[in-house]
Amino acid sequence: MLRLAALIAAVLLAAAGARADEDGCASCHRDLAFGPDVHVSAGLSCASCHRGNPAAKTPAAAHAGFVARPRGWAGATLCGGCHGDIEGMRTLNPRLPTDQLAQYSTSQHGKLAQKGDARVATCVSCHGHHGIKHVKDPASSASRERIVDTCTGCHNPEYMAGRDIPTDQLEKYRASVHGHRRLVERDPSAPACNDCHGNHGAAPPGVYAVTHVCGKCHVTQTELFDAGTHAGHFKDAGVAPCTTCHNHHDIMPTSDELLGTGPGGACGMCHEKGDRCDVATLAMKAGLSRLDQSLADARARLAHAERLGMDVERATYDLTPAAEALVRARVVVHAFSEAQVHKVIDDGGARATEVTRTAQAKLDEHTFRRRGLAVAAFFLVMLAGLLALKARRLEQARGPSA
Repeated sequence: MLRLAALIAAVLLAAAGARADEDGCASCHRDLAFGPDVHVSAGLSCASCHRGNPAAKTPAAAHAGFVARPRGWAGATLCGGCHGDIEGMRTLNPRLPTDQLAQYSTSQHGKLAQKGDARVATCVSCHGHHGIKHVKDPASSASRERIVDTCTGCHNPEYMAGRDIPTDQLEKYRASVHGHRRLVERDPSAPACNDCHGNHGAAPPGVYAVTHVCGKCHVTQTELFDAGTHAGHFKDAGVAPCTTCHNHHDIMPTSDELLGTGPGGACGMCHEKGDRCDVATLAMKAGLSRLDQSLADARARLAHAERLGMDVERATYDLTPAAEALVRARVVVHAFSEAQVHKVIDDGGARATEVTRTAQAKLDEHTFRRRGLAVAAFFLVMLAGLLALKARRLEQARGPSA
C-alpha cells in the first residue's frame, strides 16, 4: 500500500510540472472551469490529479492513463499520494500536515473504504473536488462555518438508508446547547461534529475516551470528576461519564435540576431515591438554591438603593465574587463531594450576606436622610410661620398709618 501511495505521489508530482495556464485539458473541457482553487494557486493542473497527457494532440493520446472519478480508497490514496509525500509537500506548502492519509486509514470512513465501500466519505466528500478552498475560508465546505452541513450531507436518513447507523444526529444537535450556539447564535467557536469526532481520523469516541473529548473544552469539570469517587465506578462499569448525565448530540443546557433522583434528575439512572448519594446531591441542590436566592436578594436591594440615588458601585463590585462562587459551585458538583460544594457555597453566601447588609445600610441611610429632611422641613415651616406671626403683630402694634 505504501509503495502504491509512493508511486501515485511520484506520478502526480511529476504531472504537477504542467501549470494550469499551460493545461491543454481546458481547451476541450471549458465547461469544467472552476474559478479560484488552492491547487490551481499552487501551480497544479488537471493532469496533477487526473493524469493523462495535456500536451497530446489527439483525444486518445491525451486520455492515456486518465483517471476519471476515483472513489473510496482509490480516491483517498490519490489525494494522499501528494499530501502524504513529505518532500513533495515541502516544496508546495511546508506548513501543511502530511499525515492525513495515515489518520484517514484509522477512521471509520477509512476502514470502510479499505474494505471496498465506494460510497463512504473520502477527501472530496468534505473538501470538494474542483474549486477547493482553504479550510479557513468560510466558503470552504470543510470550514468551521459549514462543517455541520458537510457532515450531515451524508449523515442523514436518505444517504444512510440501509446502513446500521443513527441518522438523527442533526435533529438532536439542533436542539442541543452546542447546536443552538452554532446554528442559531452563529458562534463558530461552538463545538461541531469534528470537534468531538476528529477530522481525518474521524471515529466515534470510545466509552471512557468521551471524558477526554469533552475535557478538551470542559477542563475543570473533567479534572474534578477524575479526582472524585465516581470516576472509578464509571470506569469499572464501562459507562461513559459525561454523556451518561448530559447525553450525546442532544446535550441540553445544564441546570440544578440534574442533581438528585427527582424529575429531571440524572442521578436516578444509578441511584435510588433516598440513598446516601441522593441525600447528598439534594443537599448540594438546596445549597445552590440558597446561594442563588442570596444573590437575588442582594441584587434587588442594590437595585432599589441605586434607584433612590444612592452610590452602590463599590457594593455591586463586591458582589462579583459571590456570583462567581455560584458558577464555581455548579462546576465543583462534578467532584461529587458535598463538603467541597458547600465550602464554595458558604464562601459565596458570606459575600452575598455582607453585600446585602451594605445595601440595607444604604437604604437605611436614605430613610434617615428622608426623615431628617422631613424634620428639617417641619422646623423650617414652623419657623416661617412664627416669623410671619411676629411680623403681623409688629404691624398691628404700629397701628394704621397716617
